[in-house]
Amino acid sequence: MQVNHQQCWSFAPSGARQYAPETSTKSGVLRRTLRRLGGQTIVSAFVLIDIAGLGFALVASIWLAPWVAINLTALVLGSLSWSEDRRIQRESTTAIRRQGEELQREAERQQQARYLREAEELREAERRQREEEDERAAQKSLQTALRQAQEQLREAEQRRYQVEKERETQRQQSEQAERLRQAEQQRREAEQRRRQAEKEREAQRNRRREHNRAATPFQSDWWIVLGVAPSASKDEIVRKYRHKIKQCHPDRLGGLAPELLHLAEEQAKALNGAYANAMRVRRYARPNCAAA
Repeated sequence: MQVNHQQCWSFAPSGARQYAPETSTKSGVLRRTLRRLGGQTIVSAFVLIDIAGLGFALVASIWLAPWVAINLTALVLGSLSWSEDRRIQRESTTAIRRQGEELQREAERQQQARYLREAEELREAERRQREEEDERAAQKSLQTALRQAQEQLREAEQRRYQVEKERETQRQQSEQAERLRQAEQQRREAEQRRRQAEKEREAQRNRRREHNRAATPFQSDWWIVLGVAPSASKDEIVRKYRHKIKQCHPDRLGGLAPELLHLAEEQAKALNGAYANAMRVRRYARPNCAAA
């Protein structure tokens, strides 16, 4: 992995190469050398230990199984390490190739970008030229449209003045019609109120006539109302009054119709008036009898 990293630095773009350390190449060589020496030393030590283990296994058979297991483990680990080294080398080669391809593509992109910038500049110049031509044509069109707009504005102002004049005339006519309608409405309302007042006065006159008609039977002489003789005594008058007033008292006629209650009230008023007249006559009659 370290070798891959250092090789990738060597093929990095100029923008990224300026951040690499100055001693990257020397330090990479030194690390690879130390790595190889360390690997050789470990392998030599492992071979010596393996030979010593074989000697112990030959002397004592109990060490034979552990020796075989250790050798198998070392074989597996060595195979894995060798595979990992090969994978790292392939990745380094692939990364180097990709770096070269990226550099080539970057150069092609830069060249295409330069061509595109030049074409864009040409198009921009053509566009500016067209815009200037369009602007001159637009100015001419704008002047023409401005003249037309001024003419249309004058015509619209004239039409607006005529419309306002017509609206003012219509408003005056509508106001006059509204005043006439209100006057007619007020006249009708006054006529209705007058008719209503006449109807109410007529109804009041009818009620008074009915009231007088209903009260007529009870407005005769007091002795006829009380049902006694004109020469009856005071005690007889009081007895007859109490008897008749009980018959038409409102407390005893609570369940009757309103018309009957009204008639009973009128009869009670007539009885009270007749009783008052009788008592007044009797008071006047005593002094006359005493004088005789």
